[in-house]
Amino acid sequence: MHPRIEEICEALPAGLGRWLAKPHWVHRFVRRFAQSGRVVQTSSLRGYLLLYFVASLRGMRRRTLRYELENARIVAWLAQIVESAQHNPALATEVAQCQRIVKGYSDTHKRGVQNYQAVMAPVTNAGARLAPATLRELRDAVLADEHGNTLRAALIRHALA
Repeated sequence: MHPRIEEICEALPAGLGRWLAKPHWVHRFVRRFAQSGRVVQTSSLRGYLLLYFVASLRGMRRRTLRYELENARIVAWLAQIVESAQHNPALATEVAQCQRIVKGYSDTHKRGVQNYQAVMAPVTNAGARLAPATLRELRDAVLADEHGNTLRAALIRHALA
């Protein structure tokens, strides 16, 4: 387990998570302990109890900052689909497929959200004028290369960077 400070903040109730995410002495204190990885021996009683405790927090999920952030992103994504469908149904279909970009957890999730925002920015800016094939190419570029080099090249090629 190697939670970053952002993941710790997102696992807390929304108000407390937002407070801890702001830079102050508590944020710096927690970040110092979150920088090094944690090895959990699941075969020991202590490791098992730690994982059991973490699993028991699932009832709190809908009150966490992560849930709030994910829910806001999903609502914006659905609104973009509806808006695109009014003018260009093919574009709306491609927008719906873009949710596949965001997956995983930790650094993979962070990269996915950044790539999703980079792909959706042209949709927001160009609206119905954006060609569905262009959005499909951008989405495929993200899924082809996890480091974002293919996406950057595609954005430059379509003059969207």
